[in-house]
Amino acid sequence: MIYELNHVGGRVQDLEASLSFYGGLGAEVVDRLFMPGPRVNRVHIQLATGLVELLHHEQPDPQATYGLNHIGFMTDDLDGDYARLMDLGYAELSSPRVAGSGQGRLAFLSDPNGVRVELLQRSEEFRVAPITTGPVVGFTHVAVAAPDPEAAAEFYGTHLGMERVADDTFRLGADTVKLVPPPAATIAHLAFTTQSPTADTHDPDGIPVTFVST
Repeated sequence: MIYELNHVGGRVQDLEASLSFYGGLGAEVVDRLFMPGPRVNRVHIQLATGLVELLHHEQPDPQATYGLNHIGFMTDDLDGDYARLMDLGYAELSSPRVAGSGQGRLAFLSDPNGVRVELLQRSEEFRVAPITTGPVVGFTHVAVAAPDPEAAAEFYGTHLGMERVADDTFRLGADTVKLVPPPAATIAHLAFTTQSPTADTHDPDGIPVTFVST
């Protein structure tokens, strides 16, 4: 069963710049490791309840695309959930395998609108109690592109088991996904709640970050 919206993640050009940007919003590093095979630094940071996975490859790749590019969900039955979603006709990106970190297993598929979705099964828990020491006091949502909102609603609401809390918003665990119409990047933006009005901005790799004041 898929039971948690675990993280939004992607590849970053400058790890320290990303850590500085999110740290300025109150993020804390909750997990950090180096994967020697692909020579990748993986860092999980947490803002309020939301986990962001930053992947930094030590070897530059001029063909690489940088920025947040997937959302990850936890499951207690990776093989079963992956097979079920494949039987429903969703596109396979990577079948279940041992994670490069060695921490459990993972698989990737595409939602109906091309959003890259990761399924994870592992025993490690990186999420800590909600972090509210910085300007960000809440993780409002991760916005994903949904040119076909009905198909996206069926995927997230029916097949991933997320609770529909608004016409375009779905929650699982502590965090939410919001469907946004085109034109939008696959991961359209991250939204956070702050105690006072804050100007919208972009992270170092160009992902829009928006703020809602309480």
